[in-house]
Parts: sequence; structure tokens; C-alpha cells
Amino acid sequence: MQTIYARLEKGMDSFIRVSNTLRRKEFEVTGMNLQVVPSQPGRHEMHIQLQATHPETADRAMRQLAKLIDVTGIQLIKED
Repeated sequence: MQTIYARLEKGMDSFIRVSNTLRRKEFEVTGMNLQVVPSQPGRHEMHIQLQATHPETADRAMRQLAKLIDVTGIQLIKED
């Protein structure tokens, strides 16, 4: 399992855009979590858990997310 962290500029709209992108690209998403950043109203952070079928799964997903304008700070935070 791999976990990716990302900051979202537009909250739920960005969350839906991310989930649709990952679904379209056929990633095996096992969980998604959206939270408000307490110190920055209007900003959200997201954790995405992916089933790691290949070592480069998270890298591919992160490259896809980087193409989205309102998604920033993308990083791999956990790899099992």
C-alpha cells in the first residue's frame, strides 16, 4: 500500500477532480481522506491510499495529479 499526500485549493471540487482522474487512469484506490487545514481556511489536504501493484504505481499517480492546476504539494508519505 502506498499513501500520497496533496494540498487542494478548491476543496470538494478538487477532491472530485482527483478521484475522477485516478478512476479514469484505472488506479486501485483503497481509500481517500479530505481534511480542512486548520491554519489556512479554505485550504484542504488529502491522503490517498493506493494498492501497489508495481513499485512505480505512486510515481505514475503523482505525475497525473501534478497535471491538475488546483492540486499542489504532492508527495509520497508512506510505502508498505
